[in-house]
Amino acid sequence: MKVLITAALPYANGPLHLGHIRSTYLPADIYKRFNEIIGNEVIYVCASDEHGTPIAVEAEKQGKKPEDIVNYYHERDKKEFKELGFSMDIFHRTSSKENKEMALFFFEKLKENGYIYEKKVTQYYCEDLNRFMPDRYIKGVCPYCKAEEQYADQCEKCGKTLKPGELINPYCTITKTKPSLKEVSHYFFKLSDFKESLKDFLEKGNFQKEVINYVNNWLNDLKDWDIVRELDWGIKVPGRANQVFYVWFDAPIGYISSTKALRKDWKEFWNSSKIVHFIGKDIIYHHYLFWPAMLIGVKEFSLPYAIPTRGYLNLENKKFSKSRGWYITIREFLDNFPPDYLRYYMTYITPYSLVDANFSFEEFMHRINNDLIANYGNLVNRVGKLSNGLNLKEEYLKHGFLQLMNEFKEKYAEKMENFEFKEGLEIAMEVVKRANKLISDEEPWKLKGEFKESVMSEAVYATLLSSVMLYPIIPFSTKKALEMLNHKEISLSIKLPSKINKVKPLYKKVEEKDISKMKEILAKRSNENSV
Repeated sequence: MKVLITAALPYANGPLHLGHIRSTYLPADIYKRFNEIIGNEVIYVCASDEHGTPIAVEAEKQGKKPEDIVNYYHERDKKEFKELGFSMDIFHRTSSKENKEMALFFFEKLKENGYIYEKKVTQYYCEDLNRFMPDRYIKGVCPYCKAEEQYADQCEKCGKTLKPGELINPYCTITKTKPSLKEVSHYFFKLSDFKESLKDFLEKGNFQKEVINYVNNWLNDLKDWDIVRELDWGIKVPGRANQVFYVWFDAPIGYISSTKALRKDWKEFWNSSKIVHFIGKDIIYHHYLFWPAMLIGVKEFSLPYAIPTRGYLNLENKKFSKSRGWYITIREFLDNFPPDYLRYYMTYITPYSLVDANFSFEEFMHRINNDLIANYGNLVNRVGKLSNGLNLKEEYLKHGFLQLMNEFKEKYAEKMENFEFKEGLEIAMEVVKRANKLISDEEPWKLKGEFKESVMSEAVYATLLSSVMLYPIIPFSTKKALEMLNHKEISLSIKLPSKINKVKPLYKKVEEKDISKMKEILAKRSNENSV
């Protein structure tokens, strides 16, 4: 089977923090690695999302070009993803040649098929700069809650969506002068035409019921999308000197253009694959309605099979906030802990649902020390030492034991195939528990000859199986364990080695001082941003 996996594109205007990886990049990587161990042909594509007003605003603020901003964060994200073990086959860019060409193809095809039309809209206009200004360049007072310093598109305090002209006392953030309102022609995508086809798509797809219930609230009132912005930074709209496509028009197209950049048979692979988009719940509308409608409208590409969606991550019971300094960057974490520690804990606290989770450093330390190290790490160490020099044989594996292991395999595969990775982790750790119990109950250190070899053959088999099950979640340490246990192929079809290699401890315990260091970083940044 062919499987094409994507993760929501990281926006290239700031450092990645712990909250970014929970719903998308880590689950996508786990699913990619799972598909590898069951023998599917699978690719994992991603890219930097490099257009849009926030990047242009940030560049202007820093006195740099937008290219400088996105180039820096693209390379930084790429490096950190690699260090986290994310097995992306390509980490491309929406500013790439492929994405520009693909965005223009989508635009022309949708226009040709009758799904694009022109319409006059009212926009803010800065007389001093002699140009139309995107919403993020205009600030003022919210007409609903009277909060000051709000952007022209949405009030961050009360959440209300704002239309041009609604802000009280608006001003241009560059010139500090009051903007006027003028009409300009924009292109719109006829999303409202896709009500029935989207309803059919949602009914047939492998989607979470809680998400479908959420999406159905929008289906009866689909609004056409304005796909144009007055901006210099972005993919230029044909025939429009000062207009670019809205970032949410060209960003999802990045999934296809990244596949095109990766493979010569990109279109055939896309259209013959099970396509799975991993996203967070903040971009449900875009991926369940807008993007499928674009694909349906173009009529040349397969629709996604599944769009696994997960909730947000809080940090020490507070929302991640860049402005308040409440975050820990991926870089800060990797400078202090192995990537598998983050991967294990994140999977443990992330069910397949829209429910938000909390990252607690105390719980993190407890789970790593008392679950991962004390159970799995200890098992690998015990098995390695007790099996050293023994002749391990398949014939020692009892029928009842093999039947139990096969049941675990089947349950595990079912959970992983259904994107329930927390449950898959729990099944793998149950195999670890059974292997540890086997050793404790049978006390092989008191046995000799075939009796000892028989017990340890089963213990090694269970250790190998649990290591392969855990591999998609914690690939760095399980790969080392499998190499030490002389198991060359990472597959659920376990082949018992006749002998094993010398083992070394896999992990180092998390100390209180390590946790204190993280809390100090968090407190310092939070205090600096509250001044």
